[in-house]
Amino acid sequence: MKGCSLLPSRCTSRADRPAEPFAQPRLHTLSTKSSCHKLPSARTAKCKAATLERQVEAELEAAPEPRITREILPPPASGQLLDQGTAFCEEHRVRAYEVSPDQRATIVTIANLIQEVAGNHGVAIWGRTEGGFAADPIMVEQSLIFVATRIQLQLSEYPRWGDLVSIETWFQAQGRMAAARNWIIRKAKTGQVIGRGTSTWVMVNTKTRRLSKIPEAMRVKLVDLAPKPHRHTFTMDEMRVKVPDVKIPAEFLGPVQVARRSDMDMNGHINNAAYLAWALETVPKDVFDNWQLTAIEIDYKGECTAGDTIDSLGGELHDAEPCAGEGRRFTHLLRKCDEKGCQELTRARTLWQPYGTQTHGNGKA
Repeated sequence: MKGCSLLPSRCTSRADRPAEPFAQPRLHTLSTKSSCHKLPSARTAKCKAATLERQVEAELEAAPEPRITREILPPPASGQLLDQGTAFCEEHRVRAYEVSPDQRATIVTIANLIQEVAGNHGVAIWGRTEGGFAADPIMVEQSLIFVATRIQLQLSEYPRWGDLVSIETWFQAQGRMAAARNWIIRKAKTGQVIGRGTSTWVMVNTKTRRLSKIPEAMRVKLVDLAPKPHRHTFTMDEMRVKVPDVKIPAEFLGPVQVARRSDMDMNGHINNAAYLAWALETVPKDVFDNWQLTAIEIDYKGECTAGDTIDSLGGELHDAEPCAGEGRRFTHLLRKCDEKGCQELTRARTLWQPYGTQTHGNGKA
């Protein structure tokens, strides 16, 4: 499937092709001596300046035009339900403020995009409440929301500024206490899979702020919404690898972070993607600059709010681990501390590989 749309590809209007490069002609140097030396000294300088100006203009006119591609990018395809309503697919274009200096999308961008598609999936199947949330009526009646406890992502390639990506998502039941959500990320133009993800979600009562069992009627709905047969983006072995502790004292210390008001999401929580950004501050600069992040697993164990100060700790893993892949692996710990002690917020593991050697992101679903 190329992108989300089942229609033929749109036509993109383009400006005329840029001129082909051509050999720069040999310019005859204009002799300032022959034309200016007989003039009075006061006028000689002006004459030479004018002659040199004409020479520069001639050189600029003869220079080949730079290779520039002009295009008007088509809008992304609208989201749509697939496979009898058991999956949802939507296209998104990577914007300039979502990329790093190399013009590639960041992992924070990817995390935000998959959450956006998940929310739009909820609106498509449940609708939007008066408060503006995507929630089933059962959830509204019992003051329940879904909260992520774990997100796992693998990417073989990061889209660039202006690229169009197609993101498909679906539910997967996980017993009576949790539900899973999976994602496949594709290049919209070719359908090539460049990333995959899975996550675990539990229900929380917004009034008591405590975990809640998924109501039976809601669980039945989730089972009905899940693909049949089940579709998995990761094997069970890949999902069950425990994230190890960060040894204290930590090998790497990132800068102290302050949770900002702008980090808050519409549920009144710090956005899940913000924790990812903070955790990566412990990655050594030589790794961050020269290696590509190809896999991340993050467990959410606590929460903070705007104004809290967050410690970011990390360490490198040197022991072989199952399903880890080749590369350099790091563990990351975020915690907030006060006079009463420290509370663990997240624990994560990342895999970094040299550019051009990525093997992840090609999983079948």
